[in-house]
Amino acid sequence: MRESRRLTGTRGAIVAAARQLFERQGVARTTVAAIAKAANVTRELVYYHFGSKQRVICAVVDDYVEDLVETVIVWNESRAFGDTAGSLRKCIRLFRYALYDASGWPRPMIAVLEELGIRDAFDVRATRETAECLSSHIAAEYAAFHEVEIELVFEMFCLVIFGMVGLVKVQPGIPDEALMKVVEQTLRLDMVPLEAPSEASAASR
Repeated sequence: MRESRRLTGTRGAIVAAARQLFERQGVARTTVAAIAKAANVTRELVYYHFGSKQRVICAVVDDYVEDLVETVIVWNESRAFGDTAGSLRKCIRLFRYALYDASGWPRPMIAVLEELGIRDAFDVRATRETAECLSSHIAAEYAAFHEVEIELVFEMFCLVIFGMVGLVKVQPGIPDEALMKVVEQTLRLDMVPLEAPSEASAASR
């Protein structure tokens, strides 16, 4: 899977500082001067790298999207071969914690997105990019050892991701096991554990 696209160096420090300030005091109350001070750079350097506060805001939103995509990357690296149930359980847990804290409260980014009036647009973008990661990599690996019982794989991933976000909004206390069952039934996943293939059989695929 692809590497992180999160900004690094001076640009990354500016985005991290802006994100922290936006989440603490809101976007409207955060000035470029305050961002520069928090990032330990000059105001001119912020404008050199981004040109305007609006572009800093866009970079912070990009960073939020990257949070969710990196969640998929981290989850993919932690998966054990053939353990569909265990992988799905970890995926649900990571999904929930990407959006809500341990007490079930929305993470600070939600307030930022709502202040900007882009919560729905963000959900659409995050869903699309996450679904692309899943359908391009995870689905192909799954199909090598299981029969895929659905058509329109990318579209079904979009439906599941967007639907889970909405479901957790409607039922914040819904248990992980229930979310797992929803995903399992919607994608018609084969939950029977598999043994890891031998090197010879794996090479022949």
